[in-house]
Amino acid sequence: MKKEQTSLLVALAAKLKKEQTSKEAAIASLSSAGIITKKGKMTKSFPNLERVLSVAE
Repeated sequence: MKKEQTSLLVALAAKLKKEQTSKEAAIASLSSAGIITKKGKMTKSFPNLERVLSVAE
């Protein structure tokens, strides 16, 4: 993942946290950004992020 993509993802996460959105709204937002599918699964474009999140669970 490029540095620019990482910073955009962090900014999106901060924005979603600040808004205290519902899980459905967060999935819709991340899906529209192409990070996850509409079912909540990671896209193939972000394999490193998937690895990090799987360890965090």
